[in-house]
Amino acid sequence: MIDRSLLKPLLLVTVVLVLPLAILAFHGEAYADALQRWRDDPPPRPLLALAVVAILASDVLLPIPSGPVSTLAGSQLGFALGTSASALGTTLGAAIAFALARRWGRPLAERFASPAALADADRACQEHGPWVLAFTRPLPIIAEAAALVLGALQMSWRTFLPPVVVSNIAIAAGYSLLGVQAASGGWLPIALAGSIAVPLAIAALVRRRWK
Repeated sequence: MIDRSLLKPLLLVTVVLVLPLAILAFHGEAYADALQRWRDDPPPRPLLALAVVAILASDVLLPIPSGPVSTLAGSQLGFALGTSASALGTTLGAAIAFALARRWGRPLAERFASPAALADADRACQEHGPWVLAFTRPLPIIAEAAALVLGALQMSWRTFLPPVVVSNIAIAAGYSLLGVQAASGGWLPIALAGSIAVPLAIAALVRRRWK
């Protein structure tokens, strides 16, 4: 049986996780068209780098698929600049989500969850929080949810930033390298499709495992 005090927060989390997926399902074709136009007629490199940072930083507000954006950034900006822009954008997005939840999330959690449930969550945050951040960064939706939850649990910035920064640099480097190789080999559309499908499939498996 589920503790009734957890029903409302579970419902809230479900809405937060499902809503971006629903928006992406209805507007996925628009994203694909935008990425194709971006690939065929890219803006100047400095402007493109700033666009990558801005797009990925807005991930907490919009269902931005960071994988194809970072892959495309690598194909257009090269490995070094593509990695830098993607890592900076994803780190800013995570920091914004974390800051918002750290500022306003705790009162909401205290309103919906029981003190015992929050105490258990606080202990789990202290013991496993950095590892959760590191391993969920590549996973769509789950990465944002982890940043929001741990922010609401008042994780410190010095605990939050190292695993997020290191993981984002590694992920950005991987996607940028994929973009460089795909562009030179002429299979960039396949790489873009894979950078969307594979993380979503892994995220679905992880969510099913957690249940």
